[in-house]
Amino acid sequence: MDDIALVAEGARSVVGVDFSSVAATAAQRRADELGANCRYVVAELPGAPLRDGCADLVYTGKGALIWMPDLDAWAADVARLARPGGHLFVHEAHPMVPLWTWDEDEPRIRPDRGYFERSHVNDTFPANGAVEWQTTLAGIITAVLGAGLELRHVAEHPEPFWRWGDLDAAAWRGQLPNTFTLLARKPSWGTGPTGPVPWCRAGRSGRWGTSAA
Repeated sequence: MDDIALVAEGARSVVGVDFSSVAATAAQRRADELGANCRYVVAELPGAPLRDGCADLVYTGKGALIWMPDLDAWAADVARLARPGGHLFVHEAHPMVPLWTWDEDEPRIRPDRGYFERSHVNDTFPANGAVEWQTTLAGIITAVLGAGLELRHVAEHPEPFWRWGDLDAAAWRGQLPNTFTLLARKPSWGTGPTGPVPWCRAGRSGRWGTSAA
């Protein structure tokens, strides 16, 4: 049986720590302790140096998408890496989050930012002036669908995945979306000249393709 490869896209480090590497190392150690047939790989997408169809699960989350200017390219590489029947799971900050202030008395929208902007300068800790890419929730979903993945689940959540110290911003108290989760699946059927056809492994390359290719 092939190893199960879980791919975590490494978010840009803004405080000198690659959090994806730390998390993947801890997860691999735990998998080894349990004897689980699982291999964790940290790589940047697009362009991960991994063979096509190698992953049962591709995970993207907690501050990765803000460093990706081309979500179509990201989604296409996710689809390349996932084997037929494999999944993409995203747990990320909601695209509305850049609009919320950290005021503690009541939720407010920052007047210097817009939901449909291409990017913004993050002036809060730990980014300290880093330029982050923006997209809408619809833009993320459209990129996933455009890569040929099937959308299985999308949910928006009020809880943030990260809090700064003891700060209790009003935007985090349940009224506004702060995170979202998305689950998508690579179909077990591809598309050939005459319609849907089953996926198959193509020769010695180990690549996945359609039987009509």
